[in-house]
Amino acid sequence: MPRPHVEFLHAQQLLWTAAAFAGAGWRGVEVKVLSRDPGDGACSVLLRLPAGFVRGPHALAAAQEWLLLDGAMQRGSLRYGLDDYAWLPAGQVTDGWSSERGAILLAFFDREPAWLEAGAAAAALPLPPPIERIATHDMPWTSHDIDPSVQFLRLTHKVLRHVPETGEKTLLLATGAQTHPRDWREAQLAHDCVEEMYLLGGDIIGERGTMYEGAYFWRPPGRWHGPFGSRRGSLSLIRFCEGRHHNVWSEDPRPFSLEPMHAPELPPEQRALAGAAWVPPRF
Repeated sequence: MPRPHVEFLHAQQLLWTAAAFAGAGWRGVEVKVLSRDPGDGACSVLLRLPAGFVRGPHALAAAQEWLLLDGAMQRGSLRYGLDDYAWLPAGQVTDGWSSERGAILLAFFDREPAWLEAGAAAAALPLPPPIERIATHDMPWTSHDIDPSVQFLRLTHKVLRHVPETGEKTLLLATGAQTHPRDWREAQLAHDCVEEMYLLGGDIIGERGTMYEGAYFWRPPGRWHGPFGSRRGSLSLIRFCEGRHHNVWSEDPRPFSLEPMHAPELPPEQRALAGAAWVPPRF
C-alpha cells in the first residue's frame, strides 16, 4: 500500500510522542510523524533530541536525510548548526550522535529506521557516497533549470542532493513576496513523481488553502495542484521522489485567490486536523 496523500497539515497541529522505532538508541527521542508508508515504514518526521543526548557508534537500517531546524548537534567529528543538511546511506556506521542543548531535525527515512549498534551493523558494501554535511547558508541561490512558466513566483533554489540515475532530488526553494499568476489565473500542474514539501518560513497560497511555516504535504504522482502565490514570500524544502520531476500543465486556467477556502486532503488517521485552518498568531 503506497503512502497516502497528505495535503496539507501544519506540524504545530501534531503532538510530540516517544519515537517508536526499533532499537534502544531512540530512547528519549520524540517525534511528530508527518507521513508514513504503512508497508515498509518509510516516513517523514520531526525529530526532537533532548538536551544532553548522547549515543555511541551505530548505523540505521534506513537511508537518512535531514535538515537541522533548531538547536545544534554533533555527529562524530562534525558539528551541525541551523539549516545544515546531510544524507547518509542505510548501514553507514557513524561515530555517534550528541546534542548538548537539544535539537530538532526535519528527517526523512526510506524505510523503518531501526537503530543498529555498530557491532551489529552489517551494511552491504560498497555504500553510496554520503553527503556528510552541507552548510546551506554558504550556498548561492540560482534560478538555473527552473521552468520559465512558473517564474511569476520569482523562484530561486539550492539543490542539496540529486541522483541523475533515478531523478531523486532535494532542494531548498524560495518564492518572492506578493507573487501571483498573471491576470490572477493559471493552469494547474501535475508531476510524474512524488512531490514532498515542508514550509520553513513565509506563506504559500494554493487551491487547498494557505500554508504557513510548519506546513507539510506528500503529494502522489499525477495529482493536479495550483495555481499558487505568496503574500510574504516563502522558503521551503522540496523532495522529488519515486521518479523524475516534469511539469505537466492542464488545459484550463483556474482563478487564483489570496483568500482560498481551507480544503486539505488527509488520510483517515489525520482527518481530524482538516477542520479549522491553523494560522500563526498575528497581532
